[in-house]
This record gives sequence, C-alpha cells and structure tokens, in this order.
Amino acid sequence: MNKKRVIISILILIFIMIFSGKFIINIIEDNDSNKVFVIGMSQANLYEPWRISMYNEIKEAAKKYGNIKVIYKDAGGDTDKQKKDIEDLIDFGADLLIVSINDSEKLEYVVKKAYESVPVILLDRAVEGYDYTLYIGSDNEAIGRKAGELVAEACKGKKTNVVEIQGLLNSNPDEERSKGFKEVIENDKNINIERTVVAEWQKDVAQDKIENIIKDEREIDVIFAHSDYMALGAYNALEKLGVDNVKIIGVDGLPGYNGGIELVNRGILYGTFTCPTGGKEAIDYAIKILNKEEVPKKVILKWKIITKE
Repeated sequence: MNKKRVIISILILIFIMIFSGKFIINIIEDNDSNKVFVIGMSQANLYEPWRISMYNEIKEAAKKYGNIKVIYKDAGGDTDKQKKDIEDLIDFGADLLIVSINDSEKLEYVVKKAYESVPVILLDRAVEGYDYTLYIGSDNEAIGRKAGELVAEACKGKKTNVVEIQGLLNSNPDEERSKGFKEVIENDKNINIERTVVAEWQKDVAQDKIENIIKDEREIDVIFAHSDYMALGAYNALEKLGVDNVKIIGVDGLPGYNGGIELVNRGILYGTFTCPTGGKEAIDYAIKILNKEEVPKKVILKWKIITKE
C-alpha cells in the first residue's frame, strides 16, 4: 500500500514538473513574441521646420507598430548635448538608435561607439567610414547641381551676382549641395558667387546676414539658400530694406503655411526642391533590423524640383 502511494506521489510530481515546465516555456515564448523594442531618436534640433517634420513623420510611422516605443532627445543644435543624448539612450537600454547628426565630424566617434552596442540608423548626415547600420538621405549633390541650373535659367544670360546661404560649415548636406551648385555655376561666365554665408539653419540669422550684405552695398540678383527656412529669412531682409527683383531659391519643399511649396506658390521663392526627411523610412527599416532582416547600407531618397510653373 505504501509502495502504491509512493509511486502515485512520484507520478503526480512528474506530471506537475512537466506541466510547470511547459507553462514556463509558454510564458517565455509569449514574452518573446510580445517584446516591446525601445528605439532611441537623437535629433540635432527641433527649431528647423524640416526637422520638426521629421519628428512628426517618425511619430506617425511608429503608430503602425504595437511593439515599439520611441524615446526622443532634442540636442537644440548643441553638439555636446547630442553626444550626451546618444550616450544616455544607450545607457537607458535602447535596442536601436535613429540619429540625425548635428556635426558629423565631432560626433563620428560617439556614433562608432554606439554602433558597437546597438544598430544605428543615420538620417540626413552620414559619418566617415561605415560604422553604422544604415544611412538614409537625399542626393544633395544632385540637388545642388539642379539649383545651379535653376540659377542659370533665372539669369537668362545676364551678369548675375549670387549669394549662397549655407546651414553649417563642414556638414555633409551643405558640402554636397555646395559642391554640386558650384560645379554648374563655374561653367557659366555670367554668374558670379558674390558671397557665401553661414546661417546655422536659422531664419533670423539668414535675415541678419543678408541685411548686412545689402548694407555693404553689394548687388544681389539671386540667393540660393540651403533650406526654405533660411530662404524665408533672406526674403524678410529684402522686404525690410525695400529691395526687390531678387530671385530666391530654397531647399526642403515642405507643405503647409510658410512651407517651401506655399512660398513658391506665393511668389516668395523662385523655386525649391523637395528633400524628404526619411522619418517614415527610418521606422520601417528599424523594424526590419530589429526582426533580424537584411537591409541595405544606404537608402537614397527621391527629390523633386518645384517652380511656379
């Protein structure tokens, strides 16, 4: 009798162990399938309309996926702060980083260190080498060349003085746009780049720089600004000082009030170029990366020219 009880007790114990094991395995499997991934988004600044558009695009794209949480950091145009933001996101335990860099050169090492820990998607500005998972951006050199052609079209064979407004020195988009622009301009003897100024991607700084040039009695026929936001600042300077007949070309082509498309439609800009932010693409590719799917090293986004016609 005692033997029977012992055997029954052993069988019950084995049954409990098997059932518990299966239960534990099921819990682990359920937890894996329902795991929420944390994506850290480090933004260079949120005062440029184009970057605000990027933020909104990422936020909207993330809503499609129920298993991700995006943590946003705004560096406010401060490279040292962005360095700390990236480090904080890593320390917090982000599974993947999306970074839109303020200064490619100064943040190259920080991106490299981050890439040793987690996948890194770079938006708009790359770094030297290949220490990142994926780069998403526009063909800025091609945009610059087309801007040069648009200036040539605007001057119609007449002597033309051009002012170029860059965002930052030594940033990838600026360097590439300027390179493409100057390649075209240098082949036209009628076009002269009177001056190149840096406006830190800010409207008010661009306005001040153009005001100073006009006060120096410099003649301006065309302004090529590397963003519509800075182009609007240039327009405000011309309007304030009563200067007309200056054609302004921008880049970004955002919709909405004071976006590039509306500014062209109102005749404030002679033309602009769409420059997709890559926000939606960043989230879609982030999901693929987190799911261990293969992705390309670079994704070049399509752009369009926008003129009144």
